[in-house]
This record gives sequence, structure tokens and C-alpha cells, in this order.
Amino acid sequence: MPDPATRPAWPRPPSLRRRLLTILAVPMVLAWLGSGVLIYVLALHYANVNYDRSLVDSARALERMIRSESGHQELSPQVRILMEYDSADPSYYAVRSHRHGVLASNLDLPLPTPLPTVGARPRLDSIAVGGRRLRMASLAIAADDPADAVIISVAETLRERHALAREILVGTLPIVLLLIAFVLVLVWFGVSRGLRLLDPLTEQIAQRRAHDLSALDPSVVPVEILPLTRTIDALFTRLRDLLDLQERFIADAAHQLRTPLAGLRLQAERALADPRPDSVRDALVHVERLSAGAGRAAGQLLALARAQSLDETGHPAITVDLARLARDYVAERVPDALAQRVDLGYEGPTSGAEIDGDAVMLREALVNLVDNALNYAGEHGSVTVAVTPEMRTVALSVEDSGPGVAEEWWSRLGERFFRPPGSRREGSGLGLAIVRRIADRHRASVGFDRGRDGGLRVTVRFPCRGEAASA
Repeated sequence: MPDPATRPAWPRPPSLRRRLLTILAVPMVLAWLGSGVLIYVLALHYANVNYDRSLVDSARALERMIRSESGHQELSPQVRILMEYDSADPSYYAVRSHRHGVLASNLDLPLPTPLPTVGARPRLDSIAVGGRRLRMASLAIAADDPADAVIISVAETLRERHALAREILVGTLPIVLLLIAFVLVLVWFGVSRGLRLLDPLTEQIAQRRAHDLSALDPSVVPVEILPLTRTIDALFTRLRDLLDLQERFIADAAHQLRTPLAGLRLQAERALADPRPDSVRDALVHVERLSAGAGRAAGQLLALARAQSLDETGHPAITVDLARLARDYVAERVPDALAQRVDLGYEGPTSGAEIDGDAVMLREALVNLVDNALNYAGEHGSVTVAVTPEMRTVALSVEDSGPGVAEEWWSRLGERFFRPPGSRREGSGLGLAIVRRIADRHRASVGFDRGRDGGLRVTVRFPCRGEAASA
């Protein structure tokens, strides 16, 4: 048992609940801060409205006090006391005459611009005096002299307005924060309850048997999880195809190797039963032939398994010059053809027939086509490999001068282990199956026809370079 101290430290798995709460909490905190700014702005606005109203009332009160006096030249001590009663945040005033200048004031307030007219509504201005920001209300009243007018100005600082706004903010923000905390608690319970919708899916997968790769039941899956379950179903499908491929490979291997292995055992028993040199030699000849056939069958089985593999990342598609590939391979097989007394030739361009594909698999297809043709051409026969660039395809054809195949069996050529009736040559029936599978992987078509000398012509048409991708 491995030491816990030596176990790799796996990263902490992500939590959907924590992620959702984080996603919701951050906007809520920002909303709380934004609401604080908004509350302060609104509170300051309404404080300004009410304090401005009070400031106008003070200006009108001062107007009434001045009118009650005997004249406009002086303010009584009682009026001054009323205007300056608040020592912490006193009100400032100034009474000016157009003709006589300042009649009374406790601060040199600037004249409003433009000057108010007699009988007009009081005007409000924001001013700065001695580094202090003030709010001032001004109005004009008629003087004893018809050619004169008196401007009354009352001002106050903005401190109390901001203090009131801050009090409203401090009193409101905790309430908003409690509401947000309450909403987060509700969201926590809501998310926890919502995640329970995944329990039936978890239960369904947990109760599956090892070989049950059928699609998941979508009726118990939330709509938001359907893309995940579709991905799981697609994975199940690929796994099922892979298992089917493995089972087929095992069955094919058993089918192909059973006969050679039985023959090998029979020849070994024959040699043991009759130790004469001639008998042993004859048995060894059969053993060599059977072992070669078994090796060839095993190689074709592996080639078919590679062609049927669902993993297409092993050999990425590249640009392959089919003419150059075919010409080089024909040159490579000429000695084998001469040993079999077969005329092997190539027809077509030396280069320029480019397609997108897997060079290894294309060579495997060419190997099986040429092997089949050499096998059935017979002594003094001929085999021709041709590459023909067409408008949107590149045709690769291999024909032989052998006995050919009856047209009624062409539709079955390419089936695993199928051999046309009357075939006297040895073979496994996998060569054309490999070719067809490789053609499918390259989106190519496979066709059969009679050769010029009566044999069989196999033609594989590949899309030109770029055509397969656009398709």
C-alpha cells in the first residue's frame, strides 16, 4: 500500500455550488456598493432640495423682518440675533441697496449674477467665499426710493446637507447588506436543491453494468445537462464500436489462424510418426507454407485492424503524391514479379497527382491491390498499375490478366473473408476488405471492372487535394 505522504497531490476538484455562489456573490457585492453610491446621491439630492427650500424661507423671513422695520437702512438687534442664532453653522446674510451699498451683513457675500428683479422668485446660487462652499438664496424688494431696490441674500454652508446624506447612507446600507445576505442564503438553498436534479442521472450511471453502453435516459436529465449527456452517449458509442472492433478482430484471428495451426500440428504429428528423411522433409515443406500463410494472414488482420481503428490521430492527413507513391512501389515490386514470371508495369504521370491522405495507409492499400493482382495473374501474366488525374478526383487502378471475377460477385468483393466461387489461389479474403476500408477513411470510392486482357480491374477514386476537406 503506497505511503500517503508519497501520493501525488491532486488539485482540488472544482465545485459547481461554490462557482455559482461566487458568480452571484460578486455582482451582489458590487450592487451593494453601487446602491451605497446611489443612496448617497439621492439622499444628498433630497437634502439639497429641502435645505434650499429652508434657505428660501429664511430669505423671505428676512424680507418680512426688514419690511416691519421703520426703514431699510438698519437691521434691529433682534433680527441679527435670529439670523445668527446657530454658532456651529450660522446663517450668513447681506442686505444691499443699489444706491447706498451694503446696509447690513455678517459676511461679504457676492452679488448674484444676474441680479434678481423685484417681485421675481428667489434665485439660488452655489458660491465660494474664503475657501468655503456656500449655498445662497437672493431676492429683490422695492426700496422707499422708487429708483432704488434692495437685494437680500441669505447663505449657509453645505456641511449639514452632507451630514444628513451620510446619516441616511449609514442607516440604509446595513439594511441593504442584510437583504443581500438573506438573498445569498436563499440562493445557497436554491442551488443545493437544484443540484439534486443530477441525482437520478448519477444513480442511472452507477447502476449500469460494465458492458451496458446504451444511451442515457434523457427524461431524467435537466435541459442544461443535455449537452453533457449527449457527449457521454457519443463516448459510449465510440467505446461500443471499439469493443465491437476488438471482438471482430478476435473472431477474425480465430477464423484465420485456426486452419494453419491445425495444419502445422498435423504436419508435426506426421513427421513424428514417420521419421524418414523424405517424410520429414515433405512435412517441413508444408510447415513452411502453412507458417507463411499464417504470417500473411496475421499481417492482413493487423492491417485491417489499423484501417478500422477509430483513432484517426496516429497518422495525420498530409499531401501525398499518388503518382510518385505508385511508381516507386511498382519499381520496388518488380523483382518479386519477375520471380513469379509476371509482367508488372506502371502507367501514368511521374508526379503531380496530389491528394490529402495518410501515406502509410495508402501504401497498405496499394500493397494489397498489387498482391492480389500478382496472385491471380498467374505465370506469364501481366499486372498494370495506373494513376489517372481527373477533373476532381485521382484514379488509382490495378488490373491483372488472370481469370477475373464474374460480374455477379462484384458487389460482394471487399467483404471480409469473401472469396469468389471457383478461386483456386490461396488467400484470406481480407485484401480487398482492407482496400475498401482505407478508401472509406479517405472518402474514396472503389469500383470493379473487366481488365483489357479479361482479368479484374480495381479502381479507387480519391478526391483531389482540398476536395475532401471541402466535402
